[in-house]
Amino acid sequence: MILAAAGVGFANSMGDAISAAARARYEQRYDDALSAATRHADDMEGLARLSMTMLAELEAENSRLRAACSQRQQVINHLKGRRS
Repeated sequence: MILAAAGVGFANSMGDAISAAARARYEQRYDDALSAATRHADDMEGLARLSMTMLAELEAENSRLRAACSQRQQVINHLKGRRS
């Protein structure tokens, strides 16, 4: 009877150890996934900031080009008016 109780106790402790090991592996995978997601989010934030900077530069260039085209068109219209 004592041996049976010891066997049951041993089996329970082995089951607890296996469960603890499985829980530790799960927590490690979760921590790894969370770290990877955080790194990815940081990378995406950097990319978004760079994109916004580039967009602002392109908008400024677009404004300069529109102004140049408008000036050119005004000159063309002025020269057409002198020919008439």
